[in-house]
Amino acid sequence: MAWNIANVINFFRGCEPRAADDSFLFSTAENELALCREFGFRSTVLLQFDALEKPEYRALCRKYADEIEVGLWLEIVEPLCQRAGLTWRGRYPWDWKIDCNITVAYTQEERKKLVEEAFEGFRAYFGYYPKVAGCWILDAFTLDYIQNKYDLDAFCICRDQYGTDGMTLWGGVYNGGYYPSKNNLIMPAVHKENQIDLPVFRMLGPDPIYQYDVGLGSPEERQGVVTLEPVYEFGGGSERWVDNFLAENYGREPLSHAYAQFGQENSFGWKSIGQPLRMQLKKLREKVDAGEIEALTLSETGRRFSQTYAETPANSILTLHDGRDKGNQSLWYWSKHYRVNIFKSGTDEVWIRDLQLYDDGFCQEYLNSVCRADRCSAFALPVVDGFRFSAGGVRAGLYPTRSGEPIKASRFDCETIDPSSLRLDCGAVVFTLRKDRLMIELPVGGELGFVYADVPGLPYGEHSEKEMKMAFADFTGEAYPYTLRLEQGRFSSSGRPGVKEENGSIVFQLD
Repeated sequence: MAWNIANVINFFRGCEPRAADDSFLFSTAENELALCREFGFRSTVLLQFDALEKPEYRALCRKYADEIEVGLWLEIVEPLCQRAGLTWRGRYPWDWKIDCNITVAYTQEERKKLVEEAFEGFRAYFGYYPKVAGCWILDAFTLDYIQNKYDLDAFCICRDQYGTDGMTLWGGVYNGGYYPSKNNLIMPAVHKENQIDLPVFRMLGPDPIYQYDVGLGSPEERQGVVTLEPVYEFGGGSERWVDNFLAENYGREPLSHAYAQFGQENSFGWKSIGQPLRMQLKKLREKVDAGEIEALTLSETGRRFSQTYAETPANSILTLHDGRDKGNQSLWYWSKHYRVNIFKSGTDEVWIRDLQLYDDGFCQEYLNSVCRADRCSAFALPVVDGFRFSAGGVRAGLYPTRSGEPIKASRFDCETIDPSSLRLDCGAVVFTLRKDRLMIELPVGGELGFVYADVPGLPYGEHSEKEMKMAFADFTGEAYPYTLRLEQGRFSSSGRPGVKEENGSIVFQLD
């Protein structure tokens, strides 16, 4: 049976250099915990090291000791560097710039020292090692080191985003939990020997229809935000949006679990987040009381995940009602081998908006080297990327056509075949999603056309009837090679890639 899980996770920083007076940070933390108490939620608190070192934050955590679990928020700050005997390169005690704030800004030996000082510092103040931690982005080397040394129950990271605050996480599990690869934080491990045995959960509750396309056609710009975060008026700050998110995220049974993280960092201030966060927790309380959602701490969620799954399970998010009333519909599916998004527009056009492959050999940026830039990234391997490969009015995707004309969708009906498989019936086109295969049933003469703009980083190479050579070329240095294989169907012999049906079907072999 699938789970509907919500975590309330608030994380606290100890300084805010962008404000003349940052005393609002502590009062915001106080108000967040008081609000959780008011609605009866046990919550997770993650302390950045500068907050951990302040007596008032430790006293606050002790005041609510029976109602919270406390862990670490692992952005790097000056006091942590000093404890580890390292040089701080930031402009302020906490600096949001990537080349000092994130673990990739340090050598692997320095990362170990920073981790040890953070965990030992926590233990010195609380008398035990934390069982949960989080950060917007982390390198897989550091996460593996943390897990081997401290045996966490769960970790949390940012949802997919492109360039926001200098960080790109793109192509991973769209929401919920997974076991990451030892070489790439955002990709599930394909093989057990390459798996970090720590459940990682995606934060912030991204809109399953609209978050992906924010900034479409301009990937060089930072992506906007349509998430559950209460500070955003077109997302979690809107009562209508929250109602629709709860209904769509939790209203249909996923393959393994539906998940969302509620809460916000104290940097935004209570004036900005207080009222919408109250609105959200009131609605969550009603769902919990009705038995529709379980509210768990992050560690409880991680332990349940670990006790149930030895490897990343297949999962899905089906969205049938468009909160903007444009008639758009979406299905996200992922397994340890790939993720795919199938999208149906309000004009009944249907296409594969996103298809990303997972490969244990593909390393995230700065896994083994040091970042001196003001940005860092972690990607999966794209087959089609509707965000990054779109530009100039061209909307990238894999489009079903017949005789050069789009095949329209007369419906968008999804059913579960088994615990890891779905069937999506769109009328003349039917998609069957299995953990290692993607099948598309088409009319005789049907074809899938690769549509993309002429943008940097396209992965397409030479192809034969049954396979296409591809390469990920966004990092400096050598491109990473991979292959897209057909079990059924044929790649077109000339021009831009396309796949023709064979006996009424196309089957991508994705393991």
